[in-house]
Amino acid sequence: MVRNGLFTKVMGQAWNKISKYRSKEIRILLLGLESVGKTTLLYRLKLGEPIKATPTIGFNVESFQYKDLSLNAWDLGFGGKMRPLCQHYYKGSNAVVIMIDRGDRERLEEVTYDVIKPALKSEELKDAVFLFLANKSDIKDGMSLQEISDSLALNNLKRKWNIFTISALTGDGITEAFDWLALQLGSNQVKQTAETNMKQTEITNFLPPQNPETCERTTYSALACFFIRPTQAVGIKDDDDRDGDEEKDNV
Repeated sequence: MVRNGLFTKVMGQAWNKISKYRSKEIRILLLGLESVGKTTLLYRLKLGEPIKATPTIGFNVESFQYKDLSLNAWDLGFGGKMRPLCQHYYKGSNAVVIMIDRGDRERLEEVTYDVIKPALKSEELKDAVFLFLANKSDIKDGMSLQEISDSLALNNLKRKWNIFTISALTGDGITEAFDWLALQLGSNQVKQTAETNMKQTEITNFLPPQNPETCERTTYSALACFFIRPTQAVGIKDDDDRDGDEEKDNV
């Protein structure tokens, strides 16, 4: 299809631009107000489990592997005198991860003016990918992604960005969020997985409707439903078929 061909061409051009990241360690900034969960996220990514984090004074730096990418993550403390110093750590960063507390509506304006705007104004981050994480998905009555996006005016950003709900404590949503980020940064492993999922989706969407009695989705895969068909239709007869059978019986 022409649409698929155009999509492949565009994706190929974009991939050539971002694949350069794969040959070196990728630098990531973790930004956000204090006590938002940055350190908990950092060590969950590195160790695969949460730790009992204390407020960061200064910064934490860790290197770890995510899929086929080598990441160097900087968790910057945001308390007191540290805020105006954060800009000195922008240089060389390929991605900016900004964390927001879903339960803290009152500080969204603070996030905008003290975290987001300085990063967007920085010439050193003009090519960086922005990932927004709404942390604490496990709390009740937290802000939705729509509310956060509207409050922070994210749709006005002229950068490559996305937003996800996560829980740094339980790990929920982290894989989806960082798979997206890794894809933007040139991960072949994530790209191949995405292409496989896309092909499976295309196959499923192409399949004609099937009678549940002739092709149970819980029993057969999408490919089996497409290639393996019953030799004789077995299903519920319509009214005309019933009438014809009754006439035969009467004869």
